[in-house]
Amino acid sequence: MAEEEVAAVDHTWLVDMVLGFMHSENWNEPLQAFIVEHCTKFDNFQDENKHEYVEIHMEFKNLVDSLLTAHLLEVDIDPEEFERKIQESGLNEDPRLQQIVGQLMAAEDFMVFKNMMIDRHQALQSEAESNFHDVGASQAEAEALDYA
Repeated sequence: MAEEEVAAVDHTWLVDMVLGFMHSENWNEPLQAFIVEHCTKFDNFQDENKHEYVEIHMEFKNLVDSLLTAHLLEVDIDPEEFERKIQESGLNEDPRLQQIVGQLMAAEDFMVFKNMMIDRHQALQSEAESNFHDVGASQAEAEALDYA
């Protein structure tokens, strides 16, 4: 029983630590900037994997690795120990950690990365189309008022 309580406490500090750096600007800003900068290169109408995609994936992997390593060194945990603790604890299934697990998985798995980039590209396209539609509707309303 006491061992189970210790394990739960260990998991709690691990979740708190991961959530803390996952929501920090030091983690999010570089990753989001990278994704926004490169996602438009992922043409969502093609099934082929261009060599450029693989190069971008390697850059993303290096970015994630360096950000994670830097943070873990700040809290005196080595990356291999961190990975082992996450896997042993089952925290990779914790819904609070899905964003970070997704980013870490994208760094390790090219297809997950490619799908993440395509999804972001599509979201940016939809946002641009919505903004274009809103601007067009506003202009039409302004013109209608001018003629009234």
